[in-house]
Amino acid sequence: MPNNSYHHSMLQLITTLWVLVCGAAILAYSLANPIAEWDMLAYAASVEEMKGATPEDIHNKVYSELKARTTTAEYEALTNSNNYRVVMHNDVGAFNEQIPYYSIRVTFSALLANIHNLGVSVFDAGYWVTATAFVLSLLVLWGALNDRIHPVFQLLLPLMFYKYTKDLEVVRQILADSLSALWVVFICIAYLRGTRLILPLLALSVFVRVDLAIFSGLVLLVLFATSERKRYFELVACGVALVAAFLFVQEWAGSYGWKTLYYFAIISDMLATHPSEYGQIGFTVNEYIQSLFDPTRWISRMFWVTAALSFVIIVIWISARLDNFNKKVCRISIVCMLYIALHYLIFPHLYLRFFVGQNMMIFAGVSLLLSHFWYEYARTRLANNRPMERS
Repeated sequence: MPNNSYHHSMLQLITTLWVLVCGAAILAYSLANPIAEWDMLAYAASVEEMKGATPEDIHNKVYSELKARTTTAEYEALTNSNNYRVVMHNDVGAFNEQIPYYSIRVTFSALLANIHNLGVSVFDAGYWVTATAFVLSLLVLWGALNDRIHPVFQLLLPLMFYKYTKDLEVVRQILADSLSALWVVFICIAYLRGTRLILPLLALSVFVRVDLAIFSGLVLLVLFATSERKRYFELVACGVALVAAFLFVQEWAGSYGWKTLYYFAIISDMLATHPSEYGQIGFTVNEYIQSLFDPTRWISRMFWVTAALSFVIIVIWISARLDNFNKKVCRISIVCMLYIALHYLIFPHLYLRFFVGQNMMIFAGVSLLLSHFWYEYARTRLANNRPMERS
């Protein structure tokens, strides 16, 4: 049960101010200290492609604007620091073939395009959308659950957000992962609250990131396992809509498919710069297994923290007697953990930016469960210490 006295708590007031101030500070700092990374070029190119520009015009425009807004050292790093960046800078065709990897993040590119149409630089639009969406994911998660989370854990939420975004490194770049984190938070909150809004959120998730189809599929499986039979039809309809949307986005963006992406990013280590030429190249089972067990792809202190938090949730779920809400907390937290594991099997890189929403939900899950036990203990102790009324 929620803590009914929390609204009157001075600690809760301090916590509320802390979270809001942290959110504002994170947003202001991120926008004032943007990081120039190569992905910003590809997202800008996807916006220009939406406008119908030619590959040559796209290439010239994004690189000229990059040069105008970066230092000489930054520009050199983004155009000449490795073979991939050299090829992208010098070969218009190779650069053009990278665009589908980014235009497939439909919602992010569309937002940038619409803001750009208002006269804002596409790079400035990218920084604003990224930072705002990431900060909103923190504030929405806190705002939806703070009546059930002890203020001490609420104080830790911005700190965990800080670490899960690599000390705000990813908040300061131009990345579609920001909208993904916010969408995941919306799905998790909708599930915990039992609202039917969860179905359109699941069906439309692939327009944010196509790999969210895995997350949405897992949530649908949980809904199937725990819902009444009369809801099966709408769950099936949601699943069909999810698959249809996935196929539509893949076709619309001209996606090269999983095998090509895997060969490009994992097997060739981004040396295969022309998807049209290597799209049919395969890789062996042994190469796939070696990529999974390469420790440089998965060792991260924050992922060990996530693993430990997930273990705590599993132990509580198995051993404790929980009410329906806290059972749902366990389920959605485990879904987040399974998504990270399955995502790694499909694309063995545990970049923290991929999973900010899932990691934050897992931490929130532990906070909710521990807060539940604390409030139950406090109520029991209060009841035991209450003096008996005189007859």
